[in-house]
Amino acid sequence: MQGRGAIRRWLNLALLVASAGLLLGIFALTTLRPQKEAPPSLQIKAHLPTQAGMVHLPSGTFQMGSDFSASADERPAHEVDIDAFWIDALEVTNRQFARFAASTGYVTTAERRGKARVFLTAEQKWREIAGADWRHPEGPDSSIAGRDSSPVVQVSWHDASAYARWADKRLPTEAEWEYAARGGLFDCEYAWGREEMPSNKYFANYWQGWFPRHDRGADGYRYLAPVASFPANSYGLYDMSGNVWEWCADWYDKQVYQKLGEANPSGPAEGIEKVRRGGSWLCAENYIEAVKVYVRDSALPDDCTNHTGFRCAR
Repeated sequence: MQGRGAIRRWLNLALLVASAGLLLGIFALTTLRPQKEAPPSLQIKAHLPTQAGMVHLPSGTFQMGSDFSASADERPAHEVDIDAFWIDALEVTNRQFARFAASTGYVTTAERRGKARVFLTAEQKWREIAGADWRHPEGPDSSIAGRDSSPVVQVSWHDASAYARWADKRLPTEAEWEYAARGGLFDCEYAWGREEMPSNKYFANYWQGWFPRHDRGADGYRYLAPVASFPANSYGLYDMSGNVWEWCADWYDKQVYQKLGEANPSGPAEGIEKVRRGGSWLCAENYIEAVKVYVRDSALPDDCTNHTGFRCAR
C-alpha cells in the first residue's frame, strides 16, 4: 500500500509539473510573442470627447519616427511628450472650404496665380494647368459639383492657414499629427496597425498598381475619395493615411529629430518648405512607404496640387 501511495503521489506530482509547464507555455505564447494589431473594425475604440467634428486627444508620450525601413529624416525613433489638443476627425472638405470662401471673399494662391499643378493620369505626369484651382481641381473644364464631401485640394499652406484662422483653429504641428495618426498604437507603421492589408482589406485610398502606368482602383477609387470612406483609426480619426497629403504647421528640416526637445516640438523657426504628412491617392504599391505614419514630406508653402489638402487642430 505504501508503494502504491508513493506511486500515486509521484504521478500527482508529475501531473502538477506538466500542468504548470503547459500554463507557462500558454503565458509565453500570449504575452511574449509579438502581437499583430487588429484592423480598426476589430479594435476597441478610445472613447474620446468630440465636439463639432473634432476629437479631443489626451496628453501623452509616444515614439515619433522609426528606426526601421525609414529615411534619414525619419530617424531616430524618439520619445515625444504631447499636451492634450483637439483635431479634426476629417480632412477639410470642398463644402467647408466653400463656406469659408463665401464668408470672407478669400482668394487662394492658385486663383491669384491663375494656375496650379495637376497630375494627369492619362499622360502619366504632372503639368502646370492654367485655370486649375480649388473650384476646378483638374483644370478650367473640371468642377467640384457633386464632390462636396471630397477633401479640398489645390490649396497652399497659406490657404490652409487662412481657413484655420477663420475657423478659430490652427494647423497641427508635425508631432501632433503623428501622435494623432498613430491612434495610441505602439510601434505601428500604418494608421490602422502594422499590416498594410489586414484581413486582405484596404484601409486607405492610395494607388494600386505600378505608378504612374495604371491604377487598378482595388480600394474602390482611382482619384480622391469622399472623406470617411475608410474606417477610422483607434482615435476616431479618418484618412490619416492616403487620400491627400496634409499640411502641418512646421517648417521642414531634415535633421529636426536630432535638434528639438522632447516636449511639444513645433519645428524650426524658419525654413524653405512646409511639412506634409499622410500620403495621398498617388502613393503607389511601389511607393507605399509614403502612407506610413512616420513618413515625412515637404513642399513650398505656396505649392498647390490636386493631391494636397489639410485638417485643423486647436
